[in-house]
Amino acid sequence: MNEIFSSEEMKRFEQKQFLKRNSYSFMQKAGSRVFEFISNNFKNKQPIIVLCGPGNNGGDGFVVARHLMDHGYSVEVYIFAGANNYKGDALTALKEFRGELKKINLFKLQKNALIVDALFGIGLKRNIKGILSKVFRKINQSKNTVVSVDIPSGVCSNTGEILGNAIKADFTITFHRKKIGHIFGFGKQFSGRIKVVDIGFSPRKAKTRCYENSPDLWVKYFPWKKPFGHKYSRGRVIIYGGQKEFTGATILSAQAALRTGTGSVKIACSKDTLPIYSVKFPSVLKTEMNSIFQLENFLKKEKITSFLIGPGSGSNKNIKEITKLILKKVKYVVLDADALTCFQDDLKTLYSLLDKDKIITPHSGEFHKIFPNIKKDLNNIDKALSAVKLIKSNIILKGPCTVIVSHNKRIVINDHASSELAVIGSGDVLSGLVVSLVGQKKINPFLAGCAATWLHGDIAKHYEKGLIAEDLVQGIPDALKRLKKWKTY
Repeated sequence: MNEIFSSEEMKRFEQKQFLKRNSYSFMQKAGSRVFEFISNNFKNKQPIIVLCGPGNNGGDGFVVARHLMDHGYSVEVYIFAGANNYKGDALTALKEFRGELKKINLFKLQKNALIVDALFGIGLKRNIKGILSKVFRKINQSKNTVVSVDIPSGVCSNTGEILGNAIKADFTITFHRKKIGHIFGFGKQFSGRIKVVDIGFSPRKAKTRCYENSPDLWVKYFPWKKPFGHKYSRGRVIIYGGQKEFTGATILSAQAALRTGTGSVKIACSKDTLPIYSVKFPSVLKTEMNSIFQLENFLKKEKITSFLIGPGSGSNKNIKEITKLILKKVKYVVLDADALTCFQDDLKTLYSLLDKDKIITPHSGEFHKIFPNIKKDLNNIDKALSAVKLIKSNIILKGPCTVIVSHNKRIVINDHASSELAVIGSGDVLSGLVVSLVGQKKINPFLAGCAATWLHGDIAKHYEKGLIAEDLVQGIPDALKRLKKWKTY
């Protein structure tokens, strides 16, 4: 169940299902499942307010209300459209309800009432305004528990954006699969606890471009240590060392790479920084690198499985030339931070050197420096997809909900994370995780990005307030232990 549907994908899937069975049977099932959730979780038969919109989401609400009344609940039903405006399955559900209907402009909030939000489903495109906006504000300011049907009204199912105003649900009961808006943008905050229920659709997978990040996607490819392996069978990772004042970034990346299982990590660094790395990080190899000519000879002789450049490197002409050489000579390269932004005046060169074996890990600011023509007001999914069209490479677009997109436009959304990750050095640790997994040659760059992002978030979710980047490194062994127990492994 890792698939995440857009509204268009869900509607296409529904239409195919409706060819096999009467569409109203699915509406009945949907309403029944919402009723079951309410009856199982709210035992005291508290008063219930059901808000029904003009479409099929409202039809689901009528089915819920009918079941509640049949089982002795006190139910008030408010409708946004006139009763004569309903058609199709929603009209059938309205006729079967047979209860009193009140207009939404007469809405009164009972203090202890449970609210069932069945106003608008996944097809909402327009902004909420007028009387509905006032009703939404009243509900959100109250302490009443809200159960939304399919998706909270006012949340865009494709982006998680708030369309003018939205109901903030405590629970969302959605059908068949999660929608993008449940876990992306503000939609995650407004959806509360999400329960995905089966309403009888065929188990056949629908075509979708988007998946929720989970070990189910990649754990079978994860590079666990083998009993008779040795350090050089576990990958040879090279990390280009940062400038003297930014050596901490390199150290965090290298520590993360080692902790994640790489057998050999080597820092290529200048004469000035070599003593710093030698003192602070004895368990990693170092090689002095003072010129691009030394680097070229090093790349010819060294057996390298993956290369990381960017953390703390500085954005200058020298780094640009070094990055170009690495991209040309090394198959698997992870680019972060300054290794990306140093190309902002020569984007054509950067784009030409990236391919399916490379992975870039920008945050929003870095992203717009290297993709200046991509509109800032797009959501991160569309931003990443637009970028991949230009670079034909893999991208991890970091943010509160990180988006990973493959070179062939497969999308994974990672909401397995914590706001505690918003701390300096966090991105350096993530880069180290990515380059380590890629370098162990068991998992492709895209899935490595998915796995690294999930582990990164998993560590943060198990820490309390006050997380720093060093905690992320220290937390890697425990995160790997938890991953080892994953049910599909």
